[in-house]
Amino acid sequence: MIAHISGTLELKEKDFAVVDIMGVGYKIFAPASTLNNLPSPGNKVTLFTEQVVREDSITLYGFIAKEERNLFTSLLTVSGVGPKSAMAIISSFPLDKLVTAIIQGNSAFITSVPGIGSKTAQKIIIDLKEKLAKSQGLKPSELSNGGEAESTVISDALSALVTLGYSAREAREAIMSSKAGLEEAKTVEDFIKVALKNLS
Repeated sequence: MIAHISGTLELKEKDFAVVDIMGVGYKIFAPASTLNNLPSPGNKVTLFTEQVVREDSITLYGFIAKEERNLFTSLLTVSGVGPKSAMAIISSFPLDKLVTAIIQGNSAFITSVPGIGSKTAQKIIIDLKEKLAKSQGLKPSELSNGGEAESTVISDALSALVTLGYSAREAREAIMSSKAGLEEAKTVEDFIKVALKNLS
């Protein structure tokens, strides 16, 4: 098991990077959040990695933060979630918002990732909710935080925005990109207003 890699960044592409260590180039797949924060080629980098072994391949996945690597590892324990799906989920959201969505049971948030259906989202919530809550220092009584109601409201807001002509990704990013707006939003109309403000 390779836990981390430190070396010289040789190449940075859309979904992977190549890190040179003493003349050996390691191809490491990484989420957008990690790739966007890497320096230009030629600089030293350290990535926290997870090695995934399959019958026909051995693949490295790398992350700037240990927390992202740990969540990736946790997602892989969920039935039906492979490395590709886990990377898509982590690439789609800021880590704190994704963890909050899972803890609060917000399946609409997770299903807005292309390729992630409602059954898979529910499996993620069921399998990881308590584990992530414990890692955040939350008590069982704090897990029910309006998650289901919030999930329905956000889902309805996303549907309305798609009807207005925006893509699912644009709608999701517009709703989730304003922390202050989200804290104040309560109704479908509130969430739509937050999104339209961010889209303008």
